[in-house]
Amino acid sequence: MATEQESTQLDLGYEIFIALISILSVFNMFLVVIPGVKPDAVHVVSTVNAFLTLLFLFDFGLRFSGAESRSFYFFHDYGWADLLACAPILRFLRVFRIVKAYRLVHKYGARNLLDFLFRNRAESALYILVFAVIMIIQTGSFLVLLAEGSSPDANIRSSSDAMWWVYVTITTVGYGDRYPVTDAGRLIGMMVMTAGVGVFATFAGYIGNKLLTPKDIEEEAATLPSVPENPAASCLAELKQYIEERENIDAEITARLQKLDGLLAQVGVNQQGTGGQPG
Repeated sequence: MATEQESTQLDLGYEIFIALISILSVFNMFLVVIPGVKPDAVHVVSTVNAFLTLLFLFDFGLRFSGAESRSFYFFHDYGWADLLACAPILRFLRVFRIVKAYRLVHKYGARNLLDFLFRNRAESALYILVFAVIMIIQTGSFLVLLAEGSSPDANIRSSSDAMWWVYVTITTVGYGDRYPVTDAGRLIGMMVMTAGVGVFATFAGYIGNKLLTPKDIEEEAATLPSVPENPAASCLAELKQYIEERENIDAEITARLQKLDGLLAQVGVNQQGTGGQPG
């Protein structure tokens, strides 16, 4: 049963990414029902939720197709909840994804997960980039609509205007067709621009790492942190490995001694045969 359960887990960096967007999705469920929030700001959250739904559908298909036991994943590892939670009216089932995130933290420990992200930051950069872009687009669009909504001169009025402005800003393109006019909106713009520079600097580092890092070093760096083992079991495993190495060495020495004895016997026979011949 443990082997089947482990088979539903994918790359640890991907698991952390899915856990983060699961938490964001559940948070958005409560964000859209806050009274007094502008409809356009709520529409931003709904648009992001639609994109997260596509990610969850992809995640379900990836896990279901790659699971060693599909029945175990679907019935015992909340696969049914992963699938049903993609429906808008059953979005509350995404709470089960929070359970999976808790199990991941409980299995490895929060400190081990942070150490993994730090030691394998190049390999996790793509997941960090995607999550950061989602967060910046949602947060920036939501806040700028709240900030600009009271200004009669505002040109960022709809959710599409806000999301377009945020994406153009974080990519440092800056068309200038949409821009904040209030002080609060400009402060949000400064934060979006700063975050955008960091995000795409991370993306450039990721591309450089993939192009320049040798494959063997890359594979070694992607090694998952191991779950802490029982000290006694670890000592027994090391002792067993030492004994096996000694047995292999002894067997090799015995084989070489037998080969040497054979050579010596052959040399003795040759000397006897030569000595028996007349001079």
